[in-house]
Amino acid sequence: MARRPDHDPRLLPDGGIFGFVTDGATGCFADAGAWEPLIALYEKGLIEGDPDLDPDAYEEISDSMYLLRTRDGSSGGELAAFATTGDGTYPVWVGRSRAGAVVGVVVLVEGMPELLSDGEAATGP
Repeated sequence: MARRPDHDPRLLPDGGIFGFVTDGATGCFADAGAWEPLIALYEKGLIEGDPDLDPDAYEEISDSMYLLRTRDGSSGGELAAFATTGDGTYPVWVGRSRAGAVVGVVVLVEGMPELLSDGEAATGP
């Protein structure tokens, strides 16, 4: 699960999650330290429709339902915005390396996968 250092999963009620709430059917992850330039690029591209944005800084990924990414060249920060299946609360899981670095993020936008118990391996078809 995605959680901050002060989040204790033992304090979650049954069925509780760590996640985000949306009332616009959209989620977004961004580097907090580069928020201002990232959101400015997002607004210039998506809201203002600026056709002259550098493709290295603004990218609409067309082979998905909705995915947009902006990059701030000076900080290396990135923003990724994506569609959810509607309004509500969405659980988030963060995968970390043994050293604690983030190596993956998963947002569950539809359904609930079968969870494996510790030590149980998934088998393919």
